[in-house]
Amino acid sequence: MERQKGELLLSWQKKPVGVYFGDYKIYSFDSFEIVDCSERPKAFKVLFYAESLSGADLRGAYLEGAYLEGANLRGANLRGAYLRGADLSRADLRGADLLDTNLDGAYLRGADLSRADLRGADLFDTNLIGANLRGANLIGANLRGAKLSGANLEGANLIGAKLSGANLEGANLEGAYLRGARLRGANLRGANLIGADLRGANLEGANLKGAVLRGANLKGAVLKFVDLTGANLKFIIYDKNTFWPHGFKVSILRV
Repeated sequence: MERQKGELLLSWQKKPVGVYFGDYKIYSFDSFEIVDCSERPKAFKVLFYAESLSGADLRGAYLEGAYLEGANLRGANLRGAYLRGADLSRADLRGADLLDTNLDGAYLRGADLSRADLRGADLFDTNLIGANLRGANLIGANLRGAKLSGANLEGANLIGAKLSGANLEGANLEGAYLRGARLRGANLRGANLIGADLRGANLEGANLKGAVLRGANLKGAVLKFVDLTGANLKFIIYDKNTFWPHGFKVSILRV
């Protein structure tokens, strides 16, 4: 059977040895480089057998810059893996374990990360445009400068997450948990924050133009220098500790 690009290659002891890149080339977990086996195709077929990356155990794997576009990694264990700069665009990572994984600068445009465990993951400057993160666990994750425009984060857990400077324009954050999250200077223009929990979140200098915050909880939230032009603030929840932008008239919220 022909190997398929992106498949996990196992030894006969069922230990992961690499990922197939096509044309008898593999990304070796031993040498951390692409190995060309094209001159020994028969040996290649005998030495390795392939299986889908779905459910694969890749804990701590070193996959910097790996090309895994569209790969099926559903339910895979990538806990603590090093995927800096990897291309995982359109990859299926539903329910994957990405606890403490390094995805710094990785390309995850259009990837499906719904219900994935990304607690403590490093997603600094990561491209997540249009990605599906519905119900994902991102507690304490580093998303500073991440590109999340148009992403679906409905019901995602972002408690204590670092999102300073992130681009969340048009993102869906309905019902998301953002308690204590750091969103300084984040772009949330036109974002859907209906019913979001933003208690104690720091949104200083964030752009919330045209954002929908209907029913959101802003108790203790810092909104200093925030642009709320055209934002929908109906039925929001706030208290005496909510820090409003200079000149903002809280009285209009009671209308």
